[in-house]
Amino acid sequence: MNVKTFAGSEKYMRRAHQVIPKGVNSSRRAVLRPTPLAFTSALGSRITDVDGNEYVDYVAGYGPMLLGHQPPRVIEAVRTQLTAGVLYGGQHQAEAELAERIVRMVPGAEMVLLNVTGSEAVQAALRMARAATGRRKTVKFEGHYHGWIDPVTANGPGSPAGTGPAPRPAIAADHHLVGPEILICPWNDPEALADLLGRHGADVAAVIMEPVAVNGGNLWADEGYLATARRLCDQHGCLLVFDEVVTGFRLAPGGAQQRTGVTPDLTVLAKALGAGFPISAVAGRAEVMRIAEEIGHAGTYNGNATSVVAANAALDVLESDQDSLYPRLERLTNELADGIERLAARHGASLQALRARALIRLHWGAPTPVRTYADTLAGRTEPLRHLSEHLIRSGVHARDTGLWYVSAAHTDDDVDRTLAAVDQALAAVSRQPVGNTG
Repeated sequence: MNVKTFAGSEKYMRRAHQVIPKGVNSSRRAVLRPTPLAFTSALGSRITDVDGNEYVDYVAGYGPMLLGHQPPRVIEAVRTQLTAGVLYGGQHQAEAELAERIVRMVPGAEMVLLNVTGSEAVQAALRMARAATGRRKTVKFEGHYHGWIDPVTANGPGSPAGTGPAPRPAIAADHHLVGPEILICPWNDPEALADLLGRHGADVAAVIMEPVAVNGGNLWADEGYLATARRLCDQHGCLLVFDEVVTGFRLAPGGAQQRTGVTPDLTVLAKALGAGFPISAVAGRAEVMRIAEEIGHAGTYNGNATSVVAANAALDVLESDQDSLYPRLERLTNELADGIERLAARHGASLQALRARALIRLHWGAPTPVRTYADTLAGRTEPLRHLSEHLIRSGVHARDTGLWYVSAAHTDDDVDRTLAAVDQALAAVSRQPVGNTG
């Protein structure tokens, strides 16, 4: 599956640069080597670019395509809905059906509100937390990602890890707004969270986290940490918010909270919820969710019919097929991650593949094993960029950050093809001088 030309993508980018800043509508897409790709179609585990190159896809639309591209039951549901209407400006039966599904599947869900993107659903959850508690401050963890809207952009993935007691200094990119309402804490450190809440708990409305730190390195919390966070929130009267935009429905039908056994007050869901159609949700305890009846919850496209029926169809697949689908996802993920690490050892590459059911995160040159956010920052990013470029040239679409999404559409043959490409890519990257790879 070696790629012979990127001329069509390069031509498209020259055109797009004239009318779209950087030529892309989401900034991370602009850095892909050898060039940002322009696509024409996708089906199952494969995606095809404008030059006719086909790739085994592990970008998965940055996570939503848990069922693969064009899952039949989802596409059929949307086709049917399109003949009945797209956006009513009112209610429809599928909205209540979707809320009932989420309540049935997600442990912390008693009521549900719909949005369109994960970023805005995070903001809705934090607003409800402020209204429910009468407080203004939010505890946010280093390396965790909660969307692009300020002020929770502070100390996101790639920002330096702080030292000393929490709250640590807030770090924000130019023109991002961060004020005293955001308190930064190291994650997976129960003493740090206890100390922070001991001094500031009376002002804290919410403690928000990724229950598995996917964006901060694909890290699992130590045994007991999430339960301790739950207990500390109860003790100080603040709400525990799980951002399950990535992990929701991907790690289990009920997300990371089902896997870990810790239930938050509010949960943010998106990505896999819509199988590629734009939709997100805030779910949580009824007494907190009903706050929205007082403070309002608005959005022109909230509950739009096409996204809602897509989500209903996607969750129907995930719920009805869970006994076979999730074990298979885990098996494929483990075979892929184990194979990558085995090939890395053969080529003398210091590469670790951290996995969380249908997620893999590669770390090059980081401490072994990777356990903390600071460990992830000690890794080297340039070899991962080279690895991604070589994989793309071999017909494997993978992000240069090392975050891979495995889908239900991937096959054993896809894994075999991918590992063959990884073997070739590691051989090439490992031959490059250290000065050019770190």
